[in-house]
Amino acid sequence: MGIRRIATGPVRDDDEEGLHRRADLLQATDPGRRTDHRRDPGDLLADDRRGIWHFFGLLLGYLSAIRAGGWLDRILTGVSIAGISIPVFLLAPVLLYFLTYKWELFPNAQYVAFSEDPWEWARHLILPWFTLAVLSIGFYSRVLRSNMLDVMNEDYVRTARAKGLSERQVMTKHVLRNSLIPVITLFGLDFGATIAGTAIITEVLYSINGVGYYAAEAVKKFELPPIMGVAIYGAFFVVFVNALVDVAYAYLDPRVRLGENASE
Repeated sequence: MGIRRIATGPVRDDDEEGLHRRADLLQATDPGRRTDHRRDPGDLLADDRRGIWHFFGLLLGYLSAIRAGGWLDRILTGVSIAGISIPVFLLAPVLLYFLTYKWELFPNAQYVAFSEDPWEWARHLILPWFTLAVLSIGFYSRVLRSNMLDVMNEDYVRTARAKGLSERQVMTKHVLRNSLIPVITLFGLDFGATIAGTAIITEVLYSINGVGYYAAEAVKKFELPPIMGVAIYGAFFVVFVNALVDVAYAYLDPRVRLGENASE
């Protein structure tokens, strides 16, 4: 109800654009008022980008750790550092210029609903997904590599090898699993940064009419109530994701116990 009142606050008679943006935010955040039951494009960017960096970030970090010091490790290190160093506001225009306007490999900006055309939906979101994921892929691959190299020297890893476990079992069940704990912690913080920062920039650069784009337009017009509504919207997801991170600790680390087991 709070968001609904903020989003439908007083609007100047000549600010028709602001009125339309408030209606868009209501449609994105209130399922009861949606006519097509579609998700907000900004949520799609954050969620799908999360899946991309999960897969590629963990894959690059794992390969770099098991090949530490080799040529593959050097190549992946260079790629990761390049991804960390390139900001979103620079990468997005470069991708748009070459892949959209010059070579015409991807369509122009805007957003196409999945229910209308699944193929066009994916084509329109590939570049925004990639733009958001590059930074996290590079960062998390470096964090995972460092954690795995530290865990490899632990006593329980040597014990697992001495028991006759295969190298794959040692790396996946012992080394990788324990190395994911700091990565999961950083993920909870990174999700908040995505909702409140990089997703807003990406939506503006790719002209995706989501909550991030709405927030940017509200800042341009100095409209405080919509900014407050978007801040509450983002804060909810930050708290929710960090609660899931706390639960994930119990699965990844056997030393962590929840509920009644905590007192034992």
